[in-house]
Amino acid sequence: MSPLANAPYTTQKVVMKRPLISLALAAVLTLSCQSSEQAYAAPDTNNLSALYGDYLAGSYAQELQDRTAQQKHFTNAFLNQPGDARIGRRAIISAIETGDMSAAVKLAGQVRKKTKSEPLARAVLGLDAYRRGRKNSALKYLSGRTEDKTSLILMQLARGWIEFDQKDYDAARETFANISGDYGYFEAYAELQLAKVDGMLGETDAALERLDAVDKSGVSSVEALLTRVRVLSAASRNEEAITALEDILVDNEGLSIGVVGAYLQKLKAGESLPKITPKGQAARAITDPAFGFFARNRSLDGAELYLRLASWVDPSFTKPAIWLGSILEDQGDGGQQNAYELYKDVGEADPNFVSAQLSIANIYFNREDDDKAIEVLEKLNAREQSVLTRESLGRARFFRENYEEALPFYDDLVESLSDEEIKANVEPLRFRGIIYERLKRWPEAEADFKRVLELVPDDVDTLNYLGYTWVDRGENLKEAFDMIRKAVEQEPQSGAIVDSLGWGHYKLGEYEKAKINLEKAVSLSPSSATIIDHLGDVYWKLGRKREAGFQWKRALEFDPTDKERKIIDIKLEGGLEAVPAELLALP
Repeated sequence: MSPLANAPYTTQKVVMKRPLISLALAAVLTLSCQSSEQAYAAPDTNNLSALYGDYLAGSYAQELQDRTAQQKHFTNAFLNQPGDARIGRRAIISAIETGDMSAAVKLAGQVRKKTKSEPLARAVLGLDAYRRGRKNSALKYLSGRTEDKTSLILMQLARGWIEFDQKDYDAARETFANISGDYGYFEAYAELQLAKVDGMLGETDAALERLDAVDKSGVSSVEALLTRVRVLSAASRNEEAITALEDILVDNEGLSIGVVGAYLQKLKAGESLPKITPKGQAARAITDPAFGFFARNRSLDGAELYLRLASWVDPSFTKPAIWLGSILEDQGDGGQQNAYELYKDVGEADPNFVSAQLSIANIYFNREDDDKAIEVLEKLNAREQSVLTRESLGRARFFRENYEEALPFYDDLVESLSDEEIKANVEPLRFRGIIYERLKRWPEAEADFKRVLELVPDDVDTLNYLGYTWVDRGENLKEAFDMIRKAVEQEPQSGAIVDSLGWGHYKLGEYEKAKINLEKAVSLSPSSATIIDHLGDVYWKLGRKREAGFQWKRALEFDPTDKERKIIDIKLEGGLEAVPAELLALP
């Protein structure tokens, strides 16, 4: 298929129509949000009808992602049966998910009256006490073991930083050292907390040694890299800190936004980095597992729980809000509105302001309110021009198919970048090539694609795009197939790339080989109108005309482009041969 549909967009860079996170809302095996220590009281038969009605209504609201109704019904169910810690826990989680932390605290208190060991209630009450400055009370709530790993790790992370806040450094170290070793991620994450403790106490060499161990574990994060920068800066080793930050930029394709850009600016100006309080460290400690562990293990409920609690502990730390917004955006119009509310509260002085504004623009694009999206991007670019904002404006025109308007943005951007900068982020050059191709300026497009591959020979999207286009044009077929096969080897589960290989065989008249690859491509990308349309074409060529018509009709259900829709309508009316050659030649 046209590889444009497979262009990669990350949370940092995308500002429109990005693929949203699609992880199952399921608990992670033993890291389930369910507890094995819940108390179950015998139900009051007088309240059974109301209990069951509210519980079922709450479960249904959860399926519909209606958070307000979910909270209401689970809370009512718990009030009807206050001795059932399981229902109380669901009511607490529902309150947290709606951001009603006052209700979550009240429910936690009621659950704890009945069942002192319920871990999530203890965690909520402990964090609430810490927020209120009642550190001793917080430690009482957060102490003790539980089989519920989700709550246990949450409590250990918070308790360690409260102990540090009380200057009980040995206790803090012991707490972090005992974080559950059942999962490799958390073993390394505990080491990161210990490195932070060492760094904040001026034990630079010990901190750096621990950070080296975190890096070697393979679960390092941007927070670990930022910790290294803070440790080096606190030891007046600013040149090393700057080098570490620049390494982060290379890994993130040269995009100097957020905390990385803010730190780099301060260090180059000879300024000190801002100090992070123990409460700020606790919020950071709770934040990173949301995506570092829970989301990666397909547990968005665990991720959301950690992010909401992190924001609650330290509202000035906006990273959890940005991450939480990216989860909520996948929950329909209501979720997008909730995400918007989080993003708009990120102030202009905040390092995450640019990310928040780009996410707001993305929401407007998803709502097909392109004018508002572009207005947000233009204001952002006028305030703080960067590679990211300029590319966002160009890409906005690109997706509106205003290629003539998009080209100047990409021309200026590409011309301003060195080969090293393009090597770090090839997307501006690749997108300019796509624009040239759409404007039928093929020699210039081909030159841009070739330049990308000179700088990054394994860039999978350029291999796919150039290979596909050569096949479609009937040019350089051997080299084109080599490129596409190389792309398939790198991403064998990409429906778009497997489609390119199938389409190449189709263009060569190798219809059986085309069928095999196109059927696989459809199985990998079952909602791609382009791929389904291609499969219909190859069925037609194989004489399976009824199946061809079925696939073409199916393609119409998956939002084809205007050109694709017009061609499919003609094929459904008169067959593949009825499509005029001049229509196929149109962009």
